[in-house]
Amino acid sequence: MLSATIDNLIRDLKSRQQDVLINRFGLDDGKKKTLASIGKKYNLTRERVRQIEEEALRTIQNHIDEKEKSIKEIKGLIAGHLETLGGLRRDNLLLLELKHILKDNDLHHWHLRFFSEITGQPLYHSGNNNFHNFWYLDKKAIQLADRFTSQLKKLILDKKEEIIIHGRFHDYFIKVINTHRLSDLVGLNYLSVSRKFGINPFDDLGLSHWEEITPKTVRGKTYLILKKHGGPLHFKDIAEAINRINAGKRPALPQTVHNELIKNQRFVLVGRGIYGLVEHGFKPGVAQEVIRRTLKEKGPLHLKDILNEVSKQRTLKENTVVLNLQNKKYFKKLADGKYAAK
Repeated sequence: MLSATIDNLIRDLKSRQQDVLINRFGLDDGKKKTLASIGKKYNLTRERVRQIEEEALRTIQNHIDEKEKSIKEIKGLIAGHLETLGGLRRDNLLLLELKHILKDNDLHHWHLRFFSEITGQPLYHSGNNNFHNFWYLDKKAIQLADRFTSQLKKLILDKKEEIIIHGRFHDYFIKVINTHRLSDLVGLNYLSVSRKFGINPFDDLGLSHWEEITPKTVRGKTYLILKKHGGPLHFKDIAEAINRINAGKRPALPQTVHNELIKNQRFVLVGRGIYGLVEHGFKPGVAQEVIRRTLKEKGPLHLKDILNEVSKQRTLKENTVVLNLQNKKYFKKLADGKYAAK
């Protein structure tokens, strides 16, 4: 076990050296301590604590050959695992996997950071705008992951509708992994490390800056629910759907959802409490405006045809449509029984 091997490595150090390393790398509780907090405990300057840390690490590195077999075995297991994944792995995922591979339930992030410090492998990369925190074997793996994710991002940048509605992410993914001669496993691993990509509550993969992939507000989640549903929904049903995907987060109240639907022009009231998306073809307006717009677009129509066309935009009762058609300011009835807009 890695955690036990580390205990053996520091066991022969002086007590203060042991304590400094344990606290600096959080070896006992997974919480790294600052130079200042350790210095306060021993009434030492930060610089002196740093010197003790360096001396202790140097001592371990000088005597590491005595325990070469266990160190070499652990390095081999970690390197082999990373190689199967394309040379790198997201920090939290690697730790979970190494607990199983090394049969070490006590293993935590700072054990691995300590092991990397004294052996040089694996290497740690802090997160930035492009990547989450991850471990890697060499810079070639980072370069390959960056090229792969950059090419895939460029390929799907303007394909959001195909990705979210028609589920074509895999088609583009396969095209890029074939270009780079990667396995599906390695390609998916690179996506998990990259901040450019994300997965939404419906398991759709896509670009993380897309609102459909990373909806952060009630408005964004409302939009995602309606887009995935493909048709109008009552605001209470939208609130229930949001709460199903919220996974224990603060619940969305129906009134909050209703307020967002009212305020944003992407949403259109199509019935009593029922809303649809403008991008799905729904247009704003009261019943009279919808009927008039329909007749202007389609030309004169019989009543049954008007009802059929209007039902695609609104949930209106027949009497409501008939009553509006009697308004001679906006409509006229032709000799053949059809209605036309003025």
